[in-house]
Amino acid sequence: MEASVAYALFLHRQELRRRQMLYVKVSKTKILLTKELIAEQRQRLANCSPEDLQILNRETQFKRQLQQKLKHRSKQLKAIAKQKERRG
Repeated sequence: MEASVAYALFLHRQELRRRQMLYVKVSKTKILLTKELIAEQRQRLANCSPEDLQILNRETQFKRQLQQKLKHRSKQLKAIAKQKERRG
């Protein structure tokens, strides 16, 4: 396991251990970890089996979905803030 992957895993575990987990921070560390795993797998692309390519594809899709959820959550929080601003 490369240092960057190990560090990304460390960051994600730290976020999961927090007493009050924040969805955004946990998602960001999960995206970072997935990104590092994808990069590591791409370096070994020449020696990949068909199963490895399927795994790489699933990891890439997972990362995209997580990024979309995070983007959607950010928009929701902005909308809530605007509503509170109008009321208050």
